[in-house]
Amino acid sequence: MKKRVKAFGLLLFVAVLVICSGALFAGGASEKKQSKEGLDMIFWIFLNPESTEDPRSIVLKEIVDEYNRNNPYNNKVTVESIHWSRFEAQAIQAAAAKSGPDIINMYSDQLNEHIAGGTVQPMTNFAKSFIEQMPDYVYASDDLKINGEIYSLPWESRTFVHWYRSDIFPTPPESLAELVKKAGEKAHANFLGFVIGLSDGSNAASFMESFVPLIRSAGGDLFDQNGKAVFNSDAGVKVLEFLKELVANNAMTNAALSLTVDDIIDGFKAGTIYSMNAGTQRAAAIRQSALNDVIKSAPIPGFGIGKPAPALVAGQTLGIGMYAQDPEMAFDFIKYFYSVENQTKWLKANVLPARANVYDNEEIKQMKNYNELKMWNEYAATGRVAFYPADYTEMAVRLAQAAQDVVFRNVAAKSALDSVANWYNSKK
Repeated sequence: MKKRVKAFGLLLFVAVLVICSGALFAGGASEKKQSKEGLDMIFWIFLNPESTEDPRSIVLKEIVDEYNRNNPYNNKVTVESIHWSRFEAQAIQAAAAKSGPDIINMYSDQLNEHIAGGTVQPMTNFAKSFIEQMPDYVYASDDLKINGEIYSLPWESRTFVHWYRSDIFPTPPESLAELVKKAGEKAHANFLGFVIGLSDGSNAASFMESFVPLIRSAGGDLFDQNGKAVFNSDAGVKVLEFLKELVANNAMTNAALSLTVDDIIDGFKAGTIYSMNAGTQRAAAIRQSALNDVIKSAPIPGFGIGKPAPALVAGQTLGIGMYAQDPEMAFDFIKYFYSVENQTKWLKANVLPARANVYDNEEIKQMKNYNELKMWNEYAATGRVAFYPADYTEMAVRLAQAAQDVVFRNVAAKSALDSVANWYNSKK
């Protein structure tokens, strides 16, 4: 009898211990869940949600405000806006101090720079599972991997097109040779027929946004499959010689030395520049011009007649900051960007969406510029997204400086390109 009492007592003790330990672990899980609620998360992006000048900023504010009102965790996201030309430097500086945002926006061209600078962490498991839930997402998981990991998801797709005034040029140029001729004929006094900015400021964006599609049109590229710089090719020389032709034919002048992409867009909107190459993401700003009724867009012309240059495709992406408080909660906000409803808002702001189903929206089909949006999408399909190396920006600046030497200081194109390529390849 005593043995039974002892055995019963031992079983009771074990049962109580199990229940208590279960309650302990349950409490731990509950505390962990609670730690994911009510977070104040910081989101770094180049757009300013307080601005009403750029329709993209208005959409951003709507998305963030709606998430803050409706997310089930009572999280709050606060946007901190950083100008795009200073973004990478500021983010890398913060990471070096073991600081930074919970959610970070990164331009695809600079993604490797962020990875090398420690601003972003891998989110492969989150991303792969989420992409599987979006069959119309225009990017495949494997295409987004860098060294086997997914660091960010593009929330838009952009390409770069030729913008022109239809009252000056009734039809877009069929080739670069035609562009040189017609732009030169129309230019006069302080009015430029066509401009590619050669400034090395603002990451040399204006120069690279034209140099890349044009070198591909000539049969070349920036890098080979092993990452070696190969832009010092006959194709690269051909592009710089084309720039010299623009100046020789009076289509553009020495003013191009100091013009950044923002300067050129301002000039185009004001009517002092008659044509330019610029990204589709800038359409909303461009169309605020008083000349909007005569502003048209077309694929960037190539060296061959009737053969547009292969599209340069890039995109803004979202990732989880290296020092995010809670990666899972950061990704919860990221997912909100990709709903069909929010992607539709981006398209209404003339931003090409990352989800194909948006184009089936009847309201979208009724937009006045629907055919233009479709043209951009179809042109983008002729290109590809590339994740450039971490030192891409430094290389771009040196290439713009090389172009300045060739166009305005009469340095031989091959020599100028060799100098940059040798510098770049010697580091590898």
